[in-house]
Amino acid sequence: MKGADFKGRGTGHQPGNLYENTSLVQEHIEGIDVPEYEENPSTKFINVSTKSALTVNDSPDLPLNYSVNPYQGCEHGCIYCYARNSHQYWGYDSGLGFETKILVKTDIVAQLKKQFEKKNYQPQPIMLSGNTACYQPAASKYKLTQKILEICLEYRHPVILITKNSLIDRDFDLLKKLVEKNLVHVYFSINHLDNKLKLF
Repeated sequence: MKGADFKGRGTGHQPGNLYENTSLVQEHIEGIDVPEYEENPSTKFINVSTKSALTVNDSPDLPLNYSVNPYQGCEHGCIYCYARNSHQYWGYDSGLGFETKILVKTDIVAQLKKQFEKKNYQPQPIMLSGNTACYQPAASKYKLTQKILEICLEYRHPVILITKNSLIDRDFDLLKKLVEKNLVHVYFSINHLDNKLKLF
C-alpha cells in the first residue's frame, strides 16, 4: 500500500506480512475497491486470551528472564519501535496494523496470579513492556498495568517498568507502595524536552 499522512499516526504504510501467503493488493482500481485505510484510521481494540502471562526472554543482551505484555500493538506509533515486527505473528502488519489493531489480553492478570501461585515458580523481576508500551493509550480504559502492579504488590513480587507516557502518574500511590518494599524500578524514555513538539 502506498504511504499516506495520517494525523497522530507514526506511519502511513501497511507493509505486507512476512508470515502470510496471500496479500491484499489494488492493482486495478475499478471504482468499487475501497482501500482499508482510505481515511485516518480509527483504533480497534481486540480482546484476546493468553496461555501464559509471562514471556520468557533468552536473549543474552537482556539480563531479565521474564516480561509481561498486557497489550500487543501500540497507538504511540513510534516509527523506531522494535516491537512492530512482532505484530506479524498475530496476522497483522507492522505499519498501520501495529498502530490501529491493539490486542488486549483481558485475562492476563488472572494468568499472572496463577503463575505466581505455582509451587515451582521462582520469583525474579518481571519487566512490564518488554515488547509494547504498558502505559499506551489503551491503559486508560483497560487499566491492565495498574492491575498487574496491584498483583505484584499483593505477592511482593519485583517488577520493572519502561514507559514514555505520563499516564504513569495515575498509579503514583501504587508505585510508592512498591518502592517502600523495594519492589519496583521505573525507566523513562524521553524523546524530547520541548513542549512545542507535543502532539495534541
